[in-house]
Amino acid sequence: MNLHTLRIFTNVAKLGSITEAANLLHISQPAVTAQIRKLERELGVKLITGKGRGIQLTSEGEFLYEQGLRLFQLEEQIDEKFKIFLEKQEKVQIASSYISTNYILPPIIAGYKLENPGVDVYVSLGNVQSVERRVLNYEVDFGFVVQSNIGHEDLHFEKIMDIPFWFVVHPTHPLADKQISIFELSEHDFIYRERGSSTLDLLEAIFYTHNCPLPKFGIQMQGVLESIKVVEAGYGMALAPACSVDEALAQGRLARVFVEQVEVNQSLYICTRKMDGSDHPFIRYLRKNLIE
Repeated sequence: MNLHTLRIFTNVAKLGSITEAANLLHISQPAVTAQIRKLERELGVKLITGKGRGIQLTSEGEFLYEQGLRLFQLEEQIDEKFKIFLEKQEKVQIASSYISTNYILPPIIAGYKLENPGVDVYVSLGNVQSVERRVLNYEVDFGFVVQSNIGHEDLHFEKIMDIPFWFVVHPTHPLADKQISIFELSEHDFIYRERGSSTLDLLEAIFYTHNCPLPKFGIQMQGVLESIKVVEAGYGMALAPACSVDEALAQGRLARVFVEQVEVNQSLYICTRKMDGSDHPFIRYLRKNLIE
């Protein structure tokens, strides 16, 4: 069956008039009539009968009209769907730990968006474990994590930069601005991060490496900013990335504690699925503007 002929018939049946269908399709009335007669001969049935100035469908014509209507409605749906596909903005989904979300990525995301206004960027916040899980589960395109112990057989980690970490206290704390040994540090109350936090992993690694007991447990807080706020309020000590406390230090809301022979750094990594590679346009942009 010729779809062009079926389309003509469907319009005739829908409008109830050969004349109106001819006007709609911008073809002559005799051409429409000829196509209907051709379709009837092909199918071996009568499809329409005359009714005054209009037409009336036979039972076979009713059936063919219903099926033709469904067919061309489906065609419209397919066209609309592909129109959406073509016009849909590209989407980048990123999972990131607090440090990269708040201190590293904002200017990169802003620059990328200015160069690629048609791209929608979504950033979700989480600790290292949740970022890795979301990457593995295909919930995001890639992730950014700060951690010292990298290792998962299905993930690839690419180092971007090193981030220094400092021990900070309230300016009235007895260790404020002093240089001490790590053993002295372990005797004071500490703000611990939640399990799964890269900062907690880092803290444990530092004291383990120096064969020193962990600091006294004071409070457990989920989040870098939350931990810093507790210290600013006058309680305990925290290990925090330098970029998150430099303003508070400059304003005198915090003070550093300098630990002898201990220099603390962690690396920021791009986390991708091994099978996907790491050649996403956003990652290329980041390498160009941050790494290089």
